[in-house]
Amino acid sequence: MPRFRVCRSFTVESGHMLSKHPEDCRFPHGHSRRVEVVVSAETLDARDMVVDFKALKLAVQQCIDQFDHRMAINSNDPLRADIERVHPGSTVVFENQDPTTEVMAAAIYESVRSILAAGFSAEPHYHIPAGTLTLERIRVWETPTSWAEFGD
Repeated sequence: MPRFRVCRSFTVESGHMLSKHPEDCRFPHGHSRRVEVVVSAETLDARDMVVDFKALKLAVQQCIDQFDHRMAINSNDPLRADIERVHPGSTVVFENQDPTTEVMAAAIYESVRSILAAGFSAEPHYHIPAGTLTLERIRVWETPTSWAEFGD
């Protein structure tokens, strides 16, 4: 069945270290990442929208912002303790996984899916009733020419 889809994009500046990588990506480095949240619905709401873009932004902003100006790191990375000691609160830790763009996309997907399933409300105008939207995918751009996506 055909569906209506909308996308809300976010931009974050984030670093990561890929401890399993054989070359330079194992060292700390950063990216200007674009994160795309694509949701859909079979029908439009009373205002002829899938969802108000601002409501979607308010619902998922905190989930996306956790990566902004943070270093994503594998829980097993040998430099983790030193980074966290010198810069407390600066890391986003992935348990036993390198924080590849694919892994980040999957983590964001799971968080956003939970938010949408529970519903969201920011008075007085911005509401997303529980279960009314389907999260299609999360696409995370690592560079202007490279992205990873997770979704159904």
